[in-house]
Formats: sequence, C-alpha cells, structure tokens
Amino acid sequence: MPHLSWHGAAVTSAGPSQSDITQMHELNHTYSTSPVEIRRAIDCHREWIEDSLGVPLSEAVVIETDLSLYNAALPRLIGYADRYAPVTPAIARLTERLESVKTPNAHVPIIDLTRERAVGVALGQFAPTAEESCAYSMEWVDGPVLLRVRDLSVPIVALCVRYHAGPDSSSENQQDLVVTPRRGVESVMSLLKTLTRVDGRPRLKVGHGESQMVTKCGWDQLILDQSIVSLLQSDFESFFGREDWFRKMRLPFRRGYLLHGPPGNGKSTAVRAMLTSRGLTAYTMRFFHPQADDDDLDRVFARAAENAPAMVLLEDIDRVFPRTGESNTKVSLQQLLNCLDGVGSGEGIIVVATANEPTALDPAILHRPGRFDRVVLFPNPTPELRRDYFSKLQPSLAEENLSEVVEESKGFSFAQLRECYVMAAQASFSDNRELTADDLVNGVWAMRRTILFGMLKSSSAGFAAPIPIIKKKQK
Repeated sequence: MPHLSWHGAAVTSAGPSQSDITQMHELNHTYSTSPVEIRRAIDCHREWIEDSLGVPLSEAVVIETDLSLYNAALPRLIGYADRYAPVTPAIARLTERLESVKTPNAHVPIIDLTRERAVGVALGQFAPTAEESCAYSMEWVDGPVLLRVRDLSVPIVALCVRYHAGPDSSSENQQDLVVTPRRGVESVMSLLKTLTRVDGRPRLKVGHGESQMVTKCGWDQLILDQSIVSLLQSDFESFFGREDWFRKMRLPFRRGYLLHGPPGNGKSTAVRAMLTSRGLTAYTMRFFHPQADDDDLDRVFARAAENAPAMVLLEDIDRVFPRTGESNTKVSLQQLLNCLDGVGSGEGIIVVATANEPTALDPAILHRPGRFDRVVLFPNPTPELRRDYFSKLQPSLAEENLSEVVEESKGFSFAQLRECYVMAAQASFSDNRELTADDLVNGVWAMRRTILFGMLKSSSAGFAAPIPIIKKKQK
C-alpha cells in the first residue's frame, strides 16, 4: 500500500495514529543557531537601533561578549535596586560610568528575578530582618538598551538573545551582545578591557560579602624548604606561563593544590603569595555557617569562573569533610566533588585547599587523579629554617649567637617562633635596649611554658601536675 512520509513519520491512507501525530509535532520543532537568532533579534528593533546609534546597521558591528552590560541600566530604568543583592565587579564599574539609558517606547522588557542570600548574611555581619534575609538579583531577559557611557566616544546598544541550539542542548542558551558604530569599536574594546581589568591587587571574597584587600606577600618573604619551592612556587608560576601550551594541547587550563601540615607553618601565607604574584581574587565561603548549603559552594565556583583567572579557596577541608563523615556543615561531599570534577572547575580557576591532617580527609576527595595536581606538605621548620627565620626577624644577631635558640625551639611551628620573637622584643623594649639572643631564648622558654600549661589545662589530671617555673636567663 502506498504511503506518504512527513519528517520520518509514516502516514497511511487510513490517516495518522495519535502517536504519529505526536511524533510529527516533535519532529517539526525548529531549532536555530545563534547567528540566526542574533540577526532576528536585531531586525526586530532595526529602526530604533539605527536611530539610537545614528548610523545604518550596515555601518555598525555586533560584538558577542560575556558581559551582561544591559543589567547596569536596570536601576535607572525601573527605579529600584536591591542593595543586598550581589553585583559583579564589571557591572558595578559600568553603573558608575553611565550617563543615560533608554529603551524602545513600544517594547516592554522582561526582567527575571533570582532569589539570592543577602550580602553580609552569610558572613554573620548583621541580624537580618524579614526583608533583609534574602535579596533579588535582576536579569534583563529581552529587548535592547541604549547606553551612553562617560568617556566613551559612541553610544552602544546592549541586548540579550536567548535561543535553543537543538536536541543535544540541555538548556536554553544565552548570548550577550553589544551593537556599536564601526568607528567606535576601538573605544568600546577599551571599555570592555577596563570593566574586566585585573588591577594587580590580591583580594578575598567570602560568600556574598564585599571583596577584602589581602596584604601583599612576595615569595621572597617566605621561609620555605626547597621541596616546597619546587612543588608549589615553581609549579604555580610555570602553570601561568604555559597557558598557550595548555590550550594548544586541548588540556583544561586549571590547577589544584592541597596544602597540608600542622597549624602555623605558612599555608595561609603561601596562599597570600600565590594571590599576590598574579593579582588574583580568592573566592571562598564559611562552611560551618548555619545557612551555608550546596548552592553557596556552587556559587563560589561560578563567581570564580566569571572572574577568571581566579582562585577558589577551601580552608580546613579535613574538618569540613572528615573521613568519619561527622561534620556540622550542610554542604555535601558530593557537591564538592561535583564542583571539583565538573564544569565549575573550569578555565583559569586555581583550586587551593588547606588541611592540617590530610589522612583525616574523606578518601573520595583524594582518590581521583586531577582533583589536586600538587599535594604539598608544610611541616614544622627544620633547624636551618628556624635559623633563617630568626635571622630575618633580627638581622643584627650573628648566626653563631642563634645556636641555642635554634636548638631550644625544636618542634615549634613558624607561628610559635613568631610569638617567641614578639615576647622577646617586648622584654627588650621594656628595658629600652636592643634585642639579644638571650631574649629569644627566654621567649622560647616562655612559649614552652605556655604550651605546657595549655596541655595540662586540657588534661583531666592536669590540676595535679606542677607547672615548672622558668627563670629568665641572665645576660
């Protein structure tokens, strides 16, 4: 019996079945590529765009960008901005430079509201009221916006185009656009570079809070064992120097470091040196905050990806995700693994985790290769490093005078060595004289007494044990 074919579905002379009709409907669905949808969106507003730019479209250029510039116009257009909502640095910079904004009179734009945790709440900076407990970030969904920007030689039209790329695409796609006269391309490119500039100042951004300046620290300020220099500093610097090679070899341009060792031995200082050397911003969160959850961790990786190159800092993960599984955080181990393995750990992201004891970590974190490319131990300093440390703190002391203090401080961390120096300096300052090696020895003895007192206090039998009295060493 002859049959007709319609998009692959057989239709007999008896007529299509209900399943055939459903299949016809699905197969007849149209998909489009981004250039087609971009031209279609611009054609919808061709006359308005040409009038706004002062040139025909034949003399304009369309720039695809990863910056949603139209969102900077929202506060002026609708007269409202949620002061507790997070704003990306690029949009904040553009908002400050806007002189005027305008939309087509006949076009009613669509605005998408996304509920966010209010800036500051995640840090416990205030006790939120009902209105302050959440915030709404606004996204411009549809329609062009004319932006006049201070010091920009031409006006620009910013718009968003959303489309579906086909059955292999899992979600709707979005393309952010800038339309500008061709004569102003150089000026517009300069603006885009300014908005996304890295000013070379290291920063730390915790949750939704404002970014905080990090005290700069150079690699030369660290007293490091050569094995640490090789595993961390050299690897970190060479990684950034080989970006072209990574891309040429089609390897993901990302790196992961696990820094571990007893507290006070320079893990945090090494992170500062990493941030300083590249002027990076580190994105992190407070895992044990009562409101922290999987969405917050996902947002940390997303913010870092939006501002790459950037660092994701995961501090004390042996406490957050212990082998025992007993943790007070609401952030799941599976979410961490998803972020480390998935798209979230994307191009230009450096993941740095710190731990006091890596063997206490849930083994799932370390078992899969690629999660951490370098595992670096920060042990208590050796005698040579203790000598170098004190020499840097007090260059006036001859090395031969430091032998006793180096020996007496065996087993101390760098943080404890620093406190020894502080106590020694206080003693010399109170006597109005220069610090001596004997002062350092007395500082070490005082630190040992403090450590012993802490150990006895924490012990149930500590009250019965006498605390030795350390006499100040005489000059």
